[in-house]
Amino acid sequence: MFLDRDQFKPAAEMMLARDKTSIRVTITDQKACELGEAVYAWITADGKPVRIGTCGSSAGKRLLSYPGYINRSLAGHGGTTPKWEALKWLGLLTAHGMLTAVVHQPEPRLTAVGLIRPYLDVERQLIRRHRPLLNRSHR
Repeated sequence: MFLDRDQFKPAAEMMLARDKTSIRVTITDQKACELGEAVYAWITADGKPVRIGTCGSSAGKRLLSYPGYINRSLAGHGGTTPKWEALKWLGLLTAHGMLTAVVHQPEPRLTAVGLIRPYLDVERQLIRRHRPLLNRSHR
């Protein structure tokens, strides 16, 4: 696995909907989805990250937002997900059957301004290391 299993906990699953032309996300661990200031990754069954991101408040809210953006783009209604990216999501789900979202909330670190949770730094390092297919920017 590309991400540390001891730190990243499975939280949700992404699959094709019955119509095979749209996607759906199901929460599998409510406690993991309640984490904020966290890093998440959508991974294949063999643990390869295809998208790495962060959430400021609720991981579950962020993970559940994916179908709306992707399905809107697939239906030709535009939005924040480009069509090429939505098609790649569809292709990955067709090839793999399912993607799993894993979530990690880093421990706070003492800095000059007080305790800070370094989730943005962790995201940046993971994106740089793994270069996920569906990250548009490689911070």
